[in-house]
Amino acid sequence: MSHRWHDPFRGLERRLKILTIAALRRLMPRSAPRPAPEWGARPHRILYLRYDHIGDMVLVTGIFHAIKLAQPTVTIDVLASVRNAAVLSGNPDVGTVYRVDKARPWSFLPVLARVRRVRYDAVLDPMVTGASLTSMLIMWASGALNRIGVAGRGNDFALTLPVPKVPGATHYVDHSAALLQAFGIDPACSAPQRESEQRRSAREQGAPSDRGVGWDAWRPRLFLTPAELAEAETYWRLVEGKTAARGARRPRRLLVNVSAGAPWRCWSEERFIATIRGLRARFADLPMVLLGAPADEPLKSRVARACGLSVAQTAHIRQMMALVATCDLVFTPDTSVTHIASALRKPVVVMFARNGSAHWGPYGSPGRIVSTPARALAALPVQPVLQALEQMLCGEQEPPSRGGCAAGG
Repeated sequence: MSHRWHDPFRGLERRLKILTIAALRRLMPRSAPRPAPEWGARPHRILYLRYDHIGDMVLVTGIFHAIKLAQPTVTIDVLASVRNAAVLSGNPDVGTVYRVDKARPWSFLPVLARVRRVRYDAVLDPMVTGASLTSMLIMWASGALNRIGVAGRGNDFALTLPVPKVPGATHYVDHSAALLQAFGIDPACSAPQRESEQRRSAREQGAPSDRGVGWDAWRPRLFLTPAELAEAETYWRLVEGKTAARGARRPRRLLVNVSAGAPWRCWSEERFIATIRGLRARFADLPMVLLGAPADEPLKSRVARACGLSVAQTAHIRQMMALVATCDLVFTPDTSVTHIASALRKPVVVMFARNGSAHWGPYGSPGRIVSTPARALAALPVQPVLQALEQMLCGEQEPPSRGGCAAGG
């Protein structure tokens, strides 16, 4: 089976967008640069564009919080997608959330009409490592007085307030922090020092060196209701009733996600089964729940039958988030579940292809990163993944003298 997935139409679409941006750069007059507004002088409303994936929305919630802390007079509204808007439910840093459906481009029109009526003080371009034609057009259509974005991506002509990139940034969150400069925050002033201190602290505590990447300064934030958490807790207790002895201390919980957003980020069914069976052989009473996207229902069912696991039926993204919040360890390929675990401060073992963990890894979360330089995750063998999971479970278990992991595990 070939693992060289390539969509020629997507590549063609990308090239056409680049050419269109280049043509607009030649045809459109360059926007006159403006200084940042005096945010504290009066209430301001800004619009943050984040109409893409679930994980991308999760990752910028810490940026929203930083803006609110620095400039309490600013109201942050968000242009979201029908897929990722639920991430913001209950978030006190966010005001109005507009929803668009990228699969229905005409859904942008009524939303843009509402946006124009607000007369925003500023609109923020979220694409911090590349230029987006759609974001550029939305910024113009919004009618906002200020258009804020990261400089040097080929669309500076569309910005009234370009901000420089953050020196030394690697993780996507730290790149996104460049936008904070427009709100009087210097994301680079102490970030390298903070990173050094965290790494030294981790070494002194004997923590794994791959416990997360990034500067951990703009941690994502998610907010779940007591009812959502209670529903997830009830489900876990039903699962534990099948494995835990009566009256015993609550066992550690492992949530296994088998889905990923792109074929090259998917791990094989056989390797998931081998890994779960390996864990079951060592941790017989470990409660495990299988998670996955609705489109992967056949895959989830086959893995669950082969391993004797319960499959979580999560009709809504917030049910999945609540399961993450009430577990003790998450095991997943590179996908939005990684970022949800980071936001909820949950340890995670995450698998990466193309050595992509530095940019998209768990942001400051404890755990293990298992990666392969291959173009597809299917090349990653079982053994290093199983070893990482065992190490995390041993670290969370009782000491060996009280029935935990054997020495040397």
